[in-house]
Amino acid sequence: MSSILVAAAALLLALPAGAFLLTKVVHLLVTRRPGMSRGAVGPWVEWAVACLGVAVVAFALGGLAGVNSRPTRPCLEERAAQFGPQSYRTPDADIKITSRYFPLSKVCAFPGGPSVELVPGWTNPLLVTALAGVAACGVGAVRAGSSSRSSRTAGQRA
Repeated sequence: MSSILVAAAALLLALPAGAFLLTKVVHLLVTRRPGMSRGAVGPWVEWAVACLGVAVVAFALGGLAGVNSRPTRPCLEERAAQFGPQSYRTPDADIKITSRYFPLSKVCAFPGGPSVELVPGWTNPLLVTALAGVAACGVGAVRAGSSSRSSRTAGQRA
């Protein structure tokens, strides 16, 4: 798949996620309340969606690393930033670019020299932490839902 198509798909997914996160921040600043929903399960679901939004935005930003009309240009720019502007002077065809989607990685391997990673170092830890937050909020929602149901049925029996 073309890197331009992946970038477009990442942006289309990241825009609603970013809008939701911005809404959450504005709501928190205006109302001084961390959640918009009330009830036992609502806040857990809301925070799970927020964590998922963070994961989507992190994946999109990391996936956009190195996107260019000429695929080797970001590789050369990153190598020049790390090792100096005169660090590489062979044809672009010698550069091998390897991409992975999880963990997110885009590595440029230069012949006879070091390789450079184009995805920022913070992307994968943030992605894993956000996905762990989704799982934790899911467990919290299930527990809150079962405890609210059991308290309602206990009140009906009495």
